Amino acid sequence: MVFKNIKEGTTFTLRNQDRELMNFGKDEIEDFLDDLFVTPDQFVVLTAPKAQGQQIRYVQACVHDDGEIETELGIEEADGTRLYYKMCGDEECVRIFLDFFEQKLVVDRDMYKPVQF
Repeated sequence: MVFKNIKEGTTFTLRNQDRELMNFGKDEIEDFLDDLFVTPDQFVVLTAPKAQGQQIRYVQACVHDDGEIETELGIEEADGTRLYYKMCGDEECVRIFLDFFEQKLVVDRDMYKPVQF
């Protein structure tokens, strides 16, 4: 499935199902992720104002019933945004989000698989 590319913005956006922030720092990202790790049915999405290195526009995460964390990348391409995922632990998930926020995330795309709907 291909999603429509998001219009460029001016700031990062952090959201979950309860709230959305546009003025935040690393502490708020970690707080959102801490909630994700302990609360069922949570998700967290961190969106950049425009696609960053490797054309990553956003990162998002959710926890599966078995406790595994699915971390997804929204990769912007000319015809739309595609989602790729990998399963990881708490620490790796936090690192992915913080590296993305600090604009230094570099991923091995071979470690990610296309999300199937």
